Amino acid sequence: MDTTETEHDSPAGNGVSAFGKRVFFLNPQPVILEVASILADAEFEVYTTRDHGRLARYLRKDPDCLTFVNIDEGDDEGVWRTWIKSIRDDKATNHVAFGVVTTLDDEDKKSAYLMNLGVECGFIVVKMGAAKTAEILLRTLEANEARGRRKYVRAMCPPDAAEFNCTTDAGVLGGMIRDLSSVGMSASFTGGISVRTGTRLKDMQLIMRGIRVIVTGVVIGSHDAAGLGTIVVIMFEPASLTDDKRNKLRAFIRKTLQAAMDHQLSLV
Repeated sequence: MDTTETEHDSPAGNGVSAFGKRVFFLNPQPVILEVASILADAEFEVYTTRDHGRLARYLRKDPDCLTFVNIDEGDDEGVWRTWIKSIRDDKATNHVAFGVVTTLDDEDKKSAYLMNLGVECGFIVVKMGAAKTAEILLRTLEANEARGRRKYVRAMCPPDAAEFNCTTDAGVLGGMIRDLSSVGMSASFTGGISVRTGTRLKDMQLIMRGIRVIVTGVVIGSHDAAGLGTIVVIMFEPASLTDDKRNKLRAFIRKTLQAAMDHQLSLV
């Protein structure tokens, strides 16, 4: 299951992607790191990187991305104009969408990027602070349909990265979390146990690289997966999720996705 797959996809329509678009921030300023967290909390799939060479090669494989470039990085801003143009000129990546992030409100630069290079996602001046910048970027991502038809970002969990346990009438059950979103998960129970659809799992403890969250879940289905046995799909009861618990889940999801992307970038 791809990390961009979602729990619930709306009916197809208007050509909107089922899985949304990955959002990259290249050489992000400190305030953008704060903004990226806000965007992730809004269920956008957000990544950061400081290697424009590897990012360009990755975009050849996955061009349906939004990429925001910090043009203040380095001594020569022209490097970023050339870099964006080179990607524009490549048939494999000519529909990558770009935005510019800067601390300098320069009209000449704005014209160069918006009019000459035709960046779609704006010329965003971050000196206005994290809250205002996040507001602008949220509108930009919505306008570019970055969320797609999905509602929640889901991350595949590496082996042994996340586990769970709960007490049931059959005793204490536990297993491995296979993928996770802020509203649910799929998991495999130790011993290949299959739990009946509709079963309520009260006070289920999720353990994610030392982070512990206690929720109540409901089994909504299961399926067999080659080499993994029975995979059980569990949705969390909304009443069992506080803001703090959601924040912990989203922080783990984002770190997991970023680690997976860092690995992918290291291979291109």
